[in-house]
Amino acid sequence: MSTTDEHPVPPAEHGPSTEVRELLEAHPAPLLGVHALLRDADGLLLVVDRGRQGGWDLPGGLAGSELPAGALARHLREAVGVEAETGRLLVVDTVPAGRPLLDLLFAAHVPATAGPTAAEAEGVRWVDQAQALQLLEPVAAARLRAALGAEQGSHTALLHDSEPVTRPSRDYYRQLPSPMAAATVLVRDTAGRVLVLEPTYKQHWELVGGMIEAGESPAEAGAREVREEIGLDLRLGRLLVVDTVPGRLARNGRALIAHVHDLKPLTPDQVEAMVLDPGEVRSARWLTPAQAVGLLPRVLAERVSAALRALEHSTVEVLDRTDTATLADPERGDPQ
Repeated sequence: MSTTDEHPVPPAEHGPSTEVRELLEAHPAPLLGVHALLRDADGLLLVVDRGRQGGWDLPGGLAGSELPAGALARHLREAVGVEAETGRLLVVDTVPAGRPLLDLLFAAHVPATAGPTAAEAEGVRWVDQAQALQLLEPVAAARLRAALGAEQGSHTALLHDSEPVTRPSRDYYRQLPSPMAAATVLVRDTAGRVLVLEPTYKQHWELVGGMIEAGESPAEAGAREVREEIGLDLRLGRLLVVDTVPGRLARNGRALIAHVHDLKPLTPDQVEAMVLDPGEVRSARWLTPAQAVGLLPRVLAERVSAALRALEHSTVEVLDRTDTATLADPERGDPQ
C-alpha cells in the first residue's frame, strides 16, 4: 500500500475482499422470508390474500439483497401501502426443503401519526386473532400462534417446519411470558416528608424505582434504583406493598407486579448528599404525604397510601386490581 508521509492511503472501497464476496455469492444459503404481525389501533391483525398461491397469509415475503427489516418494510409498502416500523423478532421458523427456508416473523407498528389504518383493500383484511387463526393457511396460523405467545412475553419463539422446538428446561423457564416486575421505594426523610421525582422521560411525577432486571430480587432492584436515581448506597427496609396490575389495564399490555419497599428515613446529611441522575431525573420534591398523594398519578398515589398504612399497622398491603375497571385518570396521568 502506498503512503504519503507517514499516513497510509485508505483503500478505494471498504468491505469484504473480492475473493470473500465471490465466496458469499456462490454460497448456497437458505432462502430468507420475512413476515409481520401488524395491528391497527383497535388491535386487529392484517392478513393478505396470497393470490395465485392460494389462501391467506401474514403480510411479507422473501428478502432480496437487503436486511430483514428493509425487506419487510418494502413488502408492507408494496403489498398493502403501509409505512410500518419493524419491531422485535417474535418467531424464527426453520423450514427444511430442497432449498431450506429461514422465515422471520417480526412485530410491526404503524406510527400513531399515520392515522387510521384499518381500511380494507382488495386482498387485504383486518381481522381479530380468532378470525386470523381460522382464515390463515396452516403454516401461517402456526406461526401466528407462536407469535401471539411471544408477544405476551420477552422471548422469541423457535419453530422447525412450523412446529414448536423443544427447549432445554433452563431456557423454557427463562422465557415464560411472565408479568413484568417493578421495584418501588418509599423514600422519606426524618421530618416525615416523601420524595417524588420528575423524570426526564415521562410527563408525570414518579417515586424512586424502576423495572427489576434479570437476576435481581425486588430489594436488590430497589437498592440499585436508589443508587442510580439519587446517588445513595443504602440497604432497603421491609416489604410494604405488593401491587398487581392486569395486562388489560396497562398501556403496554403486559401484566405488572410492583413491590414497594421501605427505606430508613434519610437524615438531613443524607438528603444533602443526594445526587440526582441528570439522565433520568429533572428535579425532585420533598412533600407531605398528602401533597405527594395529590401530585402523583392515581396508581402511584395508591401505592403511597398503602405503604403508609403498612408502616402504621406493621402489615404488608396487597393491591389487587383484578376487578378494577380502569386506571385511566387524565388529570393525574397513568404511569403504566
